[in-house]
Amino acid sequence: MSYSPGTASRSNLEGGCNDIKQVVMRAFEISEVDFSVIETQRSPLQQRQNIDDGVSWTMDSDHLKEDDDRTGVLAVDLYPWVDGHTSHDPNDYSLLAKAMFHAGGDVGVQIKWGGFWTKERCDRPHFAKRRK
Repeated sequence: MSYSPGTASRSNLEGGCNDIKQVVMRAFEISEVDFSVIETQRSPLQQRQNIDDGVSWTMDSDHLKEDDDRTGVLAVDLYPWVDGHTSHDPNDYSLLAKAMFHAGGDVGVQIKWGGFWTKERCDRPHFAKRRK
C-alpha cells in the first residue's frame, strides 16, 4: 500500500532538512501504516516549554535550527494514522519505524528513533537524521 501526505503533513514537514524530507516522503510510499507529520522545527522558546512540561529533556534537540548552512532541522515527529485517528499502539509505531529505517536506507540517510531510547525517555513519534 502506498500512502501520501496530506496538506497538514506537507506543511508540518517544511521545517525539516532535505534529507529528513526525502526519508519521510519515501516512507509514505512503502509504509504498512499511514501516518501524519506532526512537527519538525521548534523555536528555543517552544523547546524550553516542552522541557518545562516534561515532554522533552534537552535544549540540544534535533528539532532546533543550528547556526550552520543546513536548511532545516534533523528531526521529525510522526504519528501513525489508523482507522481515521491517531494511534499510539506500539505495534503501529514499530511498523512506522520499519518504514523509516527502510526509507533511510533507500535514500542513503542514517536514521535514529526515539522508540529505542530508555523506558523513561521513550519517544516513539521522534525520528531524526543521525548527526555526523
